[in-house]
This record gives sequence, C-alpha cells and structure tokens, in this order.
Amino acid sequence: IELFLEGMMKKKQFETLLFSLVGVGAMFLVVVAFNYIASAFKQRIDLTHDKLYTLSPGTKAILKRLDGPVEVRLYVTQGAKEMPANFKVFGQRVEDLLNEFQQNSQGKIEVKKHNPEPDSDAEDLARSDGVEGQMLPNGESVYLGLAVSYLDQKVAIPFFAPEREKLMEYDIARAVSRVITTEKPVVGIMASLPVFGQPMNPMM
Repeated sequence: IELFLEGMMKKKQFETLLFSLVGVGAMFLVVVAFNYIASAFKQRIDLTHDKLYTLSPGTKAILKRLDGPVEVRLYVTQGAKEMPANFKVFGQRVEDLLNEFQQNSQGKIEVKKHNPEPDSDAEDLARSDGVEGQMLPNGESVYLGLAVSYLDQKVAIPFFAPEREKLMEYDIARAVSRVITTEKPVVGIMASLPVFGQPMNPMM
C-alpha cells in the first residue's frame, strides 16, 4: 500500500509539473503572438477624449511632402526635483505626439531628446536653437521646447505651454512645414512714386 501511495504521489507531482510547463509554454506563445500582431500593425489606439494623438489629414499631407531627413531636437528637463509633476506628464504627451509624427513620416523625421542641465552642452545647444528655459514660481528653470531643422532651415518652438495642448499638433506641423518650404514668395511692386529713390517716368 505504501508503495502504491508513493507511486500515486510521484505521478501526481509529475502531472502538476507537466501542467505547469504546459501553462508556461502557452503563456509564452500568447505573448509572442501578441507582440507579432502589434508589430505587424504598428498602430496606436488613441483613447484621449479629443483624439490629441491622432494626426489630422492636413498634418499627414505635410509629412508626405518630406523628401529628406528632418531633425527634431526636443529639449525637456529630466530632473525630478526641477520638473514639476504636471510638467513631467505634459512633457510625456509632447513626446508621444512626436512619436506619432515620426511614425507617420516613413522614417523621414528623426527625434533627438536632450536634457539641458545647467551649464551643460545640451543647454548651450538649446539656446543656440532658440529654446529658452522658463522660470517657475519655485525659482527653478525648466525646458520644454524643440527645434526643427532641415538643410539650412531651422524653426524653434521655445516652450510648450500646457494650456496650448490642443494646438500642439498644429504648432509642430507648422514648424515642419516652414523648414521644408524653401521657396521664397516673389513680391512685385507697382507704384507711380519713386519708391526706390529713382525718378519715375510719369507716362509709365
């Protein structure tokens, strides 16, 4: 009887181990399948009320016009002490929106993130790009802006204000559009007065 009971216990332990291995294997397959499907579609679900991270048709049309690499340098303070919680959350939203721009640009937009600490090379680069730190009521200076560059063109957004969150896409899309629009408008002047300092023929 003891041998029988011992055999039953060993059999039960073996079945438990077998079922555990099967369960782990099944979970592994589920995770692999989920990652494969997610990478195949590469689309995000925008659950925000105002669809803040779903790019508009106008923005997508601008991104389709890109014929060369556009660099976006994002300057955002990373220190937990310097960056208030609300600005940190808002900064993450800016990054999420930039990721959507990058994803919809077919690799034409490259986002580089910098942490402009005081007296650092990143801070010097931010200032040269036209991005300045904003003084908070607690006396700390924080950065949350970007610069868009293409060839010899550069446009800066000095600071993202949280109250303009609904206009973030417009601001970024306008900056991208400005750097890729290299043709200058031609202006013609018609006047009967000597606007260029030279006498004019009154018959003309």
